[in-house]
Amino acid sequence: VQGWQALIKLATHWVLPPGILEYHRSQLLAKSLTQEERAIMRKNRVLNNRHAEERCFILATGPSIKKQDLKLLRGETCIALSNLFVHPDYKFIEPSYHCVAGYHKPIPKRGWAEWLGQMESATDNASMFFSLADREDIERKGLFSKRVIHYLQYGNLSEIPRGELDITRCLPNPQSVTIMALEVALYMGFKNIYLLGCDHDWLLHLGTSQHFYEENQHALVRAGYDEWAGVDLGVQCQKYVRLWQQYRALWQIARRKSINIFNATEGGLLDVFPRKSYESLFAE
Repeated sequence: VQGWQALIKLATHWVLPPGILEYHRSQLLAKSLTQEERAIMRKNRVLNNRHAEERCFILATGPSIKKQDLKLLRGETCIALSNLFVHPDYKFIEPSYHCVAGYHKPIPKRGWAEWLGQMESATDNASMFFSLADREDIERKGLFSKRVIHYLQYGNLSEIPRGELDITRCLPNPQSVTIMALEVALYMGFKNIYLLGCDHDWLLHLGTSQHFYEENQHALVRAGYDEWAGVDLGVQCQKYVRLWQQYRALWQIARRKSINIFNATEGGLLDVFPRKSYESLFAE
């Protein structure tokens, strides 16, 4: 039986275009959800084109963000990522949305719970985005019970579907939380999307973590998490390839939707999107 399954899979790859394959895989993964989980995913429809023709800023945690005046973002629609809530200007700019990558090993469970607890108190009224796989853990601990939460389903898909991006369906596991935020921003219909703090220059300091904050400001680090555990140059290069592939796939989707994505990070290695001077966006 396994031999026939492998043969059918191989034949399907030759006959059907990759985009169609990913769509059908997404459909199958969606059907594997419970009725309650499907209802949770359908709630994401309220976000579709919510911010059409507007602009937003995606705020990552690279060290370059220390060089940029985030106070300029007061009144702008911002999507904050991960540990950005430790930034001294977080409460001043009041990000509308906050994206969190899903739990994965070797993150210690104790540190994960502590981190989410800090995040809940520090992110004020931001609408939260989590992986659907983390829902049970979040609800069991009573976290973010008074907040708007949107869950995204991720699964073992090989690539981002080339058709319409739909966050009510299954998507490939994101190589970076920035991918998660871009998927959300594209679905919400922003006309211009600006990336900040996306340095992506880990190859230049292999084995050493660098962010805009001191590493002990992250609860996961204090709990013993080492993001470099088991990572060598070869593993890191593979991660780069997958990340760049995901960025390019989203860039293609954006162009088909006449949406602009600009990299307003000061420096860094990300070269998929055209560069834009951060300060020039507030010239008027």
